[in-house]
Amino acid sequence: MFEKFKLWSERNSETKKILNPDLGMREWDALSNVEKQKIWHYLKSYFLYTEKSDIKTYIVIEQLNEAHKYHSYAQNFLIKPTLENARCDFEEIFLKQNKDVVFQLLALFSREIIEESTGKMYPKSTEETDEEYIKRKTNLQFEEFDHFKGKLNDIFEQFGINIVLTRVGFVVRQDQKIIDGIYEPVLNFLSDQKWEEVNRELKDAFKDYQTKNASGYSSSITHAISALEAFLQLSIYGETGKGTLGGLITEALKKKNIPDDTFSRQIFSNFKLILTQERKKTSDAHPKKYYANEKNARLVLNLAMIFLQHCIQSR
Repeated sequence: MFEKFKLWSERNSETKKILNPDLGMREWDALSNVEKQKIWHYLKSYFLYTEKSDIKTYIVIEQLNEAHKYHSYAQNFLIKPTLENARCDFEEIFLKQNKDVVFQLLALFSREIIEESTGKMYPKSTEETDEEYIKRKTNLQFEEFDHFKGKLNDIFEQFGINIVLTRVGFVVRQDQKIIDGIYEPVLNFLSDQKWEEVNRELKDAFKDYQTKNASGYSSSITHAISALEAFLQLSIYGETGKGTLGGLITEALKKKNIPDDTFSRQIFSNFKLILTQERKKTSDAHPKKYYANEKNARLVLNLAMIFLQHCIQSR
């Protein structure tokens, strides 16, 4: 039997580092024009020159101007709203605007992909249980988006960009093992419409974290803990609005809505202590003692995601 053919980079770890250099974590605005042109080259097929992409691009450019009338970033489209001008403005914004405008553009495009797919009909098979059908339907609804997300994240990782696209929006890049092992599985699980209120709080938590200021970090902590409360409330009562984190964890353990083995109980006890203390000191839920910093906010976000991952593993 022949040995599997190996690439040069598979035989030499130093070569691999040369071919794919570690650029660290970089802001979008730190990229050179040449680097942005390269990224555009690899992504432009999603935005231009097919019937489906042209429709999305036109809608997104129209939405961008409508939502931000003062700036009206798509200047050509503002003067004459044609498909050609939408294409031109999309490329120009991607290459020349700052990160806030670029990621807003990409977020609008991502949302358009998802909304188009969720509007389609997905008949239920007679052999499927309700749970199997919901899982299959959710995966189909996100199939096109997941393909786009995978391509964009691969490119962003290779260029060292410190942002990752997920089913709930953009999040700050962590170690890849954390993204693959915790963030992606949890956010994919929560993409079911049942968890819409949890997703809304997580989206706000990630968005506020990315403002990179003290007020945003405190707000991020508030939303992250609210997401956990929403998850527990939906798990226990089927609706949100009743109970706070400490009592909800106790009730969820009692009703076995979350893992209740000795190890899990210790984990949840520690989480409850850390998160409630952080909420009291730095979040917007109560008069805060001081504003949170980036380290506090990231810790709470990661703890929240680990908490959710541990809960859903038993489902």
